[in-house]
Amino acid sequence: MSEERSFAERLAHLIATVHPPDRKPYSYREIAHGVAEQTGVTMSAIHVQQLAVGARKDPKRSHIQALAQFFGVPVTYFFDDEVAGQVDQQVEDVVAWRDSEARNLAQRAMRLSPRDRETVTALLDQLSSYDDTRGRAGRRRKPE
Repeated sequence: MSEERSFAERLAHLIATVHPPDRKPYSYREIAHGVAEQTGVTMSAIHVQQLAVGARKDPKRSHIQALAQFFGVPVTYFFDDEVAGQVDQQVEDVVAWRDSEARNLAQRAMRLSPRDRETVTALLDQLSSYDDTRGRAGRRRKPE
């Protein structure tokens, strides 16, 4: 996910993905409150929303720093595509680890021999490739 994105798109992505397990994303009000508690920087829930949807295009430096601290990302996340891609990958990994089924599979795989883990990895790659191919084919209109 390293394509060039705006500040608003990156903030919206953090809001959608960075939150405690077993709950929905933080509300704009919770973000504003959390930012004030953690950093002392005040901003309203409406201000957070405007930044997230792109209605405000010029966030203050203090707001950028405070939001980065709240979400636990480097400030450069908002401006550097490479950093954003790395952080997004880490977030995706954490989200996947929250999934108890995925965690269970990983724990079971760790008990396998290295050779068997390679076999499982190859099988997962094949299934993923098959799903990708089937997904593209499934979008085509079927002849009637």
